[in-house]
Amino acid sequence: MKSPSPSRKAATLVLGLVGFLAASAPPSASPAGPRATDPTTVLPLDKIPPQHREAVMEVIRDHTMHRKGSADTFPCTSKVYLSLLNEPAITLALWQDLAPSPVQLQQLDPNRYRGTDGAGATANWEYLVRSPKLHVLLSELDYVSPRGAARLNGRILLIVHTGYYKETNGEPWISHDVEAFVKVDSKGWKALAKTVRPLLEKVLEDQVQEAGWFVSLMGRMVETYPSWASSVVARQDRIDPAKRQSFRETVAQVKRPNALAGRPQLAANAGQDPPKRR
Repeated sequence: MKSPSPSRKAATLVLGLVGFLAASAPPSASPAGPRATDPTTVLPLDKIPPQHREAVMEVIRDHTMHRKGSADTFPCTSKVYLSLLNEPAITLALWQDLAPSPVQLQQLDPNRYRGTDGAGATANWEYLVRSPKLHVLLSELDYVSPRGAARLNGRILLIVHTGYYKETNGEPWISHDVEAFVKVDSKGWKALAKTVRPLLEKVLEDQVQEAGWFVSLMGRMVETYPSWASSVVARQDRIDPAKRQSFRETVAQVKRPNALAGRPQLAANAGQDPPKRR
């Protein structure tokens, strides 16, 4: 059985920033040019830690770019889904077992991570909210072109809303969407915006569009090939032993009678849509 493969750009965003998420339908976009957005219409600000509240409000209010994906709905248990969303090192390990990836990830503390994509981008990000129905991540991103001729830095706010459902037969399903606000902080951005902005907007659109699919794909792989997922994570010495054990116990608990042995393979048909809720 082969599974469709998301693009490397989408995987890099998801793994580099942990924000895996969004949908296969075309995302909506903010009009070109600066636009003030009321942060209270986007997030329950009382859930944001006080020390980060002003930064979150600034990125939303004064964003340079904005994308919001449609909801992606897929079969998956809440335990597996949250394990992948909450533990990026586990998701990265599973992905790198299936496809070469230069992404490097370092956990700085329980909520903070540093990642590089091997192509000039470095991100430091933090989970500000990590709850079953809402995840909020704030990232500081720095990009240097391969020859050092261009450099951009900015902040990215990723917001994930999640819902949980069951079919009439009891099968669990997940529905989630992602919203991304980007604020470019680089000096001289206005001079570059006319030529660079269209490219950045296209990259952001593509990545947000595919990010949610990435998580749904990995969730389905874990539940379809539980032995593979457990063995991959068991070999990851860099992951905290307690987290490795907890993940393996979760996979064992939700193992389905029709689960497959062996290892999944990624197909080249990256444009194939993921299955939708029936």
